Amino acid sequence: MKKPIILMIILFAAVVSLQAADYTLEDCFRAALKNDYSLSILNDELGKKLLDRKNAQSSFYPVIGTAGSIQYKSEAPTLDLSTLGMPAGGTAELGTNFIYDFNINMNQMIFDGFSRKYALLLAGNSLNQKRREKELKEDIIHQTILQLSYSYTMSKLNIETLSTSIKRLGFNLNQIKLFVDQGFSSELDLLDIQSKLKELEQQKLNLESGRRKILLQISELSGITDLDTLTIPSKYLELLDPEKLGELEGKLEANGQLSLFNFSSRQIELKKKIDEAAYYPSVSGTGALHYGLPGTNLTGAEWQFYFTAGLQIKLNLWEGGRRSSMLKRDDLSLNQNRKSRDYYIQTLYFDTMGKLDELISLRDQRTEALDIYNLKKKKYEIVGKLWKAGQKSTLDVLSSEQEFTESDIREKSLRIKYLSLYQQILFNINEPMWENNGEMIKDK
Repeated sequence: MKKPIILMIILFAAVVSLQAADYTLEDCFRAALKNDYSLSILNDELGKKLLDRKNAQSSFYPVIGTAGSIQYKSEAPTLDLSTLGMPAGGTAELGTNFIYDFNINMNQMIFDGFSRKYALLLAGNSLNQKRREKELKEDIIHQTILQLSYSYTMSKLNIETLSTSIKRLGFNLNQIKLFVDQGFSSELDLLDIQSKLKELEQQKLNLESGRRKILLQISELSGITDLDTLTIPSKYLELLDPEKLGELEGKLEANGQLSLFNFSSRQIELKKKIDEAAYYPSVSGTGALHYGLPGTNLTGAEWQFYFTAGLQIKLNLWEGGRRSSMLKRDDLSLNQNRKSRDYYIQTLYFDTMGKLDELISLRDQRTEALDIYNLKKKKYEIVGKLWKAGQKSTLDVLSSEQEFTESDIREKSLRIKYLSLYQQILFNINEPMWENNGEMIKDK
């Protein structure tokens, strides 16, 4: 009966292992970028911005078209013959009642106060801004996954610590059972260790539950449904010195969110240039090749080819104050964007400096925690030897074991917090460890 049950357990474990899979952090990065709904929308927005830029470029080319018309006049044009000195007088018809005109025409804007130039620059700036928004969104996804991976690592390390502690106490439990059988210890000592083991098992179950929740969060972001374990590259686990960050204040200008303020400012400046162009005259040239009847000869009755050409100058003298109002509005928008940018960079500065101060503190705390860990480990080993010799009680063993385990958990927690905070600072100065460099269009 036992053999079939054991076989079923083995088969169940095999099925579970086949359903679960191991993934690297990069796997989750790539999957999350493909799975994120907002990124797909941003890609559509990028496509629209590319078309807007092509539309702005098209304004530099002539507009070529074709047209045709047929016009009927109820009365044909006439000429008073007496005006020509004919004594008999009378009238003569000129042309026909129908006028036909078919043409191929062209219109080319020659000068418009440079509004076309600034409109093209504005379209390029909008495209770059949308690209930067996409990169920033990708960076946020990377950062979110990375921070979750640190939480996962912390849970995993703490589970390993508790598992080791349970293993040590399990050895002590076997020892105490022998002592009880030999009459060297009481059942109270046995109960103390057993209850402590139960407490550790409960803590471990709680940590495993937390670990699974973190994996579910990563699965939700990445779309990976069979995520069981996560492997993090060593570069994300290296404890880098804060000195390598350099002068942070100067690096804050590269912040991703801050760059969006710069794009907004440039956009308003270019719009102001376009609004200023409304004060200039517009000059355009026209030309057309015609085929019509009566053509240039109003008295003719034959179809004729001919062409026309012209120059048009247009200047709006007064528009009810619209142009000046638009310029004032642009200035207000620039001022508003500048204030928002100043406020953001002030907030960013204090946030980054606070993180740096905390990072340095964590580095020092971890050094102390590592020393405490080594001391607690040594104490536990000594107490264990004295306990076996009958010079220390079971409570002393449990106490030293708890102190040893807690010091181990604290050191590992400080290490992961340090790594997490370091990555947050790198994110603030736009120097993440992952690559995300988009091509930008330069002003010309």
